[in-house]
Amino acid sequence: MHILEEFLLVLGLSMDGFAASVCMGMAAGGRRIGPIVAIMSGFHVGMLLLGYAIGVGLPDTLAAMYPWAAGLLLAGMGTKMLIEARKPEEELRAGQSAASIAALSLATSIDAMTVGVTFAVMAVPALRAGAMVAAVMGSLSTLGATLGGRVGRSRRRAARTAGGAILCLLGLKLLLGALGVIGF
Repeated sequence: MHILEEFLLVLGLSMDGFAASVCMGMAAGGRRIGPIVAIMSGFHVGMLLLGYAIGVGLPDTLAAMYPWAAGLLLAGMGTKMLIEARKPEEELRAGQSAASIAALSLATSIDAMTVGVTFAVMAVPALRAGAMVAAVMGSLSTLGATLGGRVGRSRRRAARTAGGAILCLLGLKLLLGALGVIGF
């Protein structure tokens, strides 16, 4: 896996967290950005490394099925994000407590486990993968929480749409590669 592909995968993965950070920033009125960033980034890195540990333990026969499984999962997650982006916006309920931030962070970071498995099977170094997720998610959650405190809900839909599209395209790339249609 090329480092640009890794970055795009992490960027797509982080868009859901960005959208959640916007919501938390709106709920917090632009305050408590530090805890939002720390908890959101921590969950994403933790789930990625958990997935990485699972991926390292996969036998070779299962690793051969990886492109199919990961491609379908990524495309499925991306499609889910695209569908959710079209739903009417619900009322913002995220509170300012660390527990409410953690609950939303966990919900948006579960897909990071799949990406961790992907990185392990594709032999992406764990330290590089974790650092990339920490940097991207930290930057995007900081930006999201800050914007959420200042802007409104209009950007949330765009973030989900962009993240979903990126995940769908990466999933399609993996499936086309498994079929031998493309080789990069």
